[in-house]
Amino acid sequence: MNDLSFADQFGAGRDDNPYWNESVWFSLSIPERHVHGMIQYYFRPNMGMLNGGPVLWDPSGTFQWNCLHYQWSHLQALPADTRGKFDMKARNSLSCRMVEPMRRYKLDYDKDGLLLDLTWTAVGPAHELRTGDSGQAATAKFHIEQPGRMQGTVRHDGEEWAIDCWSMRDTSYGAREYESLACGGYFWGIADGSAFHAIAMGAGTEARSIGGFIWKDGTMASLASGRREVLEWGQFGPARVLWQATDTLGRTMEATGTIDPGLVFTGYTDHTVVWSLVRWDWDGKEHWGDNQEFAPVERFRRIARGEIAVGSPA
Repeated sequence: MNDLSFADQFGAGRDDNPYWNESVWFSLSIPERHVHGMIQYYFRPNMGMLNGGPVLWDPSGTFQWNCLHYQWSHLQALPADTRGKFDMKARNSLSCRMVEPMRRYKLDYDKDGLLLDLTWTAVGPAHELRTGDSGQAATAKFHIEQPGRMQGTVRHDGEEWAIDCWSMRDTSYGAREYESLACGGYFWGIADGSAFHAIAMGAGTEARSIGGFIWKDGTMASLASGRREVLEWGQFGPARVLWQATDTLGRTMEATGTIDPGLVFTGYTDHTVVWSLVRWDWDGKEHWGDNQEFAPVERFRRIARGEIAVGSPA
């Protein structure tokens, strides 16, 4: 694999585009309770802004106004004392500190009844996402995913939860402009010694891979092809899917995913994401991950209003 250690730093070659973006994301879950969440933030250095924060949900509330916690904050000023992409503290109390490059990160937060005391540790190598898709390429010049494990403590409204879950992270840099983004899914699964990740594009029952990886038997390789079929639809997105893929080493995989209803995430404003916990069955082995089903905001609005079917191909 290529040396991707520079991914932990702010991106090289930054221009004066106001939409230049530096992103960080970690997943978080308690699968047995169907609790799922994310810790995500975006630097917009040419605007002097920092967006994001932690979001936590379960089936009891799947919108930002009724989920367990929502502090994905817009309009935060870029912290003056920010020393790096993984060495910062936001106005909403979220902080991240790199403990070991490309391997371990400390995450803390304490606001409005939610306390996070977490450490993310890599379990596999990082993979650079190279889609070749012009729409997706417009959202990041450089983008990686890396499988890991999140451990620590979450305290929510006085109740303490021990955290020990599989967790994907990503980070990216480049001008991020979503106007050309179409419909599709960003999804992944991790278990002991194996993981996969993919982006599949398509508005109907079938979507085709534009990038991702398979990590198995100690070897990670990019996807050469992949096909996702929706076997069952939920209210706003897939409820059960079949995923079939081949990597550049000729290895194949087939997995079925059972998808929770998920959070209707509107933080991006120009597209809507149904962000869900997923239990995957791959080679008879349970993998946990998520599915981020995205659509242009006007298409999602029409689905939510019942004007078009959730699985409509157009």
